[in-house]
Amino acid sequence: MITSNDNTVDSILYDKPVFTLSVHTFGTRYDVLLNGVMVYDDDSGGGQITTSVPVNHWMKAGQNSLELIVYPDDEGIPVSKNSFINIELLVGNDGTDKQFNIGGFEFTGKSYIDETKMKGYQLSVNSFQLDESGTLIVSDVVREDDTYFDGVVEFSKHLNIPSNLPLWAFFTSEDVIDANSLSDDEFWGLSDKIGSKLDYIRENLVAGNVDLILPLFKERNIELDQAFYYSKGTMEAKLRDSFEVDISQLDMLNIQHKHVAYENEINMKLASVYRKGRGAAISGNFKEGPGSLKFPIMFRKQDDKWLITR
Repeated sequence: MITSNDNTVDSILYDKPVFTLSVHTFGTRYDVLLNGVMVYDDDSGGGQITTSVPVNHWMKAGQNSLELIVYPDDEGIPVSKNSFINIELLVGNDGTDKQFNIGGFEFTGKSYIDETKMKGYQLSVNSFQLDESGTLIVSDVVREDDTYFDGVVEFSKHLNIPSNLPLWAFFTSEDVIDANSLSDDEFWGLSDKIGSKLDYIRENLVAGNVDLILPLFKERNIELDQAFYYSKGTMEAKLRDSFEVDISQLDMLNIQHKHVAYENEINMKLASVYRKGRGAAISGNFKEGPGSLKFPIMFRKQDDKWLITR
C-alpha cells in the first residue's frame, strides 16, 4: 500500500473533481478497465498513442478498480521488447489545468521479456493518502499471468477515492446477461433483440424523428450533465445537435443479423452490441469524402428492461 498526504487534492475531491485517464503507449495490444468497464483499448498494437480520456461517468465515491490487460500479438509469443504502456489516473478541479496523479501502471516490454529482470519489473504507482485517517488509499498492484490465453498479463489495483460524485445508476442495476453462459442460438437471439432496439433508433434518425428518440437517452444525458458539471439540458442539446446536423451527412450502416454481436462488460452491469472490433452499432460513412462517425450506446438492465445509460 502506497500513501502520501496532500490537502489540496482533498479539497478538489469535494469540490468539482475531474478524473482523467492519461494514456501513453507504444507497440503492443492492451485494454484499460475502470470499475470493470473497458474505457480504452488498442487492438492494433502499432504506433505510439498519447491521449487522455475523461472518466467521471465511470467513477464512484469510495472503492474503484483499475485494470490493465496486455496482449501479445499472438498466443504464446512474447510481448514486443520495445513496447511500453504508461497509464495514469489523474484528478484536477473543473476549470483549472493542474492535475494530480492518483495511481497507474507503467509497463515496459523489455523488463517483461527478460526473465533475469523480472524482479525489477517496471511497474510504479503514485498515490495520495489525504488525511490522518487514510481517506484516499491506492492498493499495491496485483499481477496475473495467462488470464485469457498464453502470454497475456493482467494488472489490477483498488483505489479508495472519496469524492462528491453521484452514484451512477448502472452501479446498482441488475446484472446483465453473461455472454459466456449462452448457447449460440441464445447469443444471436439476444444480439438481435438489442440490435433491433438500436436499429429502431437508426431508422428514426434517418427519418429525422429526433424528438421521438431523444427521451430514450434521458438518463444518459442527465448523468453526463452531472458528471461534468454542465448546466441541466446541456448534453441533450449537444446530442440533438449531433443527430440533426451529422446524420444527414452520413450513409448509415444497416444493423442486421450477425452484423452486430452482444458483449457485456466485465462488471456485469453494462452491455451492448458491437460491430467487429467493438465498433458502434449505430455508425455511418460520410456521403462526401472519406471518414465515418460512430454513436456508441451502452445499456443497463432494470426490471428486465434494457435502458440506455451511456
